Amino acid sequence: MTTQKLRIVVMNGQKIIQAMVNNEWETTGTIKKAEEGIKPGIYNIYLAQKPEDKKQYEGKILYIDKENEVFYQQTGKGFIVHQLSAIDGKPVAGNDVVVEYDGEKTHLTQADALQKKKMLKI
Repeated sequence: MTTQKLRIVVMNGQKIIQAMVNNEWETTGTIKKAEEGIKPGIYNIYLAQKPEDKKQYEGKILYIDKENEVFYQQTGKGFIVHQLSAIDGKPVAGNDVVVEYDGEKTHLTQADALQKKKMLKI
């Protein structure tokens, strides 16, 4: 896993990934269209924490880093970095999901599907 400091800048429907190089932010890669659901702002994903076992994390997937086989999820004001290989399910940037670690397997559920389940129980 890279120790490079990364952030995502989203504005005007566009998204750029920036890396810290010699104490300055430099754009890496190309400017891409931001996924639907990701609000404008600066996301300091280098602050992402590793997930803890037997916990669940609910929030929006901000960025999928296929090169390093991880994806970043915003949970409240913080960020969690998940290993793609640990997940059963396909993360999609811009989607609200629940990632649950139960010791054996890691489950990814669409948050809207979970909301519907909760509504049906009432």
